[in-house]
Amino acid sequence: MHKSECCKKLRSAVLGAAALCFLFGAAVSARTDDVKPAPVRTGYLTKDKAVDGFALLPPPPAYDSVHFMYDKAMYEYGLAMRNTERGKQAADDVDEFALQRHFSEAFGMDITPEKMPELFKLVERANEDVYLATVSAKKGYNRVRPYLLYDAPTCFRPDEERLRYNSSYPSGHSARAWGVGLILSEINPARKETIMRRAYEYGQSRVICGYHWQSDVDAGRLAGAAGAASLHSNHEFLKQLQKAKDEFNRLAKRANKGKFHK
Repeated sequence: MHKSECCKKLRSAVLGAAALCFLFGAAVSARTDDVKPAPVRTGYLTKDKAVDGFALLPPPPAYDSVHFMYDKAMYEYGLAMRNTERGKQAADDVDEFALQRHFSEAFGMDITPEKMPELFKLVERANEDVYLATVSAKKGYNRVRPYLLYDAPTCFRPDEERLRYNSSYPSGHSARAWGVGLILSEINPARKETIMRRAYEYGQSRVICGYHWQSDVDAGRLAGAAGAASLHSNHEFLKQLQKAKDEFNRLAKRANKGKFHK
């Protein structure tokens, strides 16, 4: 191949990458200018006490980077999992406000208002605080979600319109699950590996569904961990955490006593 032909091909490749970056950037702007407000829920932290995700997290991978090639590979992996049992689990994991139900099996007890009211209350409120650690990063980075970029269906279509104007990076679902998982592990340390494995799988469900890139989920876990750590400086949270620990210890003791008598 002549030198001039090589130069032409190289120039074409560079311009193509630049055009893709421009289009992706335009897509992000078009989809995130009108961010719809989330339902009002109350956590323990005020906004000024919450983690600033934009200051914490690095930018998402550039569309012409090797890291983004991995994001695309994981998206393809997720597509291949859609019609499996794991895919069904991913579709069931879409409800980010039902973490008590999602974690009950891993925790070893049903986390319901009737059976564990103190723990249920703790998770419900802490859920909002770990999510807060993603808000400024979502606004600051405005990343387009995989299903919008590819114009393809997700594993749970009812959420597609609702999340159309919500930035992909970082994953709020992953932050919620990781942060809550850490808190539950503190209450029931004997099952910490099982609990955190469930938190990990919950985040991966977002990749399988096509709602998030893998790097969104990874960043969400970091934000969730930071959010959970920040809660430990809040007196009201610590007070409720102790109530939840006492409640769990009472129930665990009662359960063990029952096994002993059997």
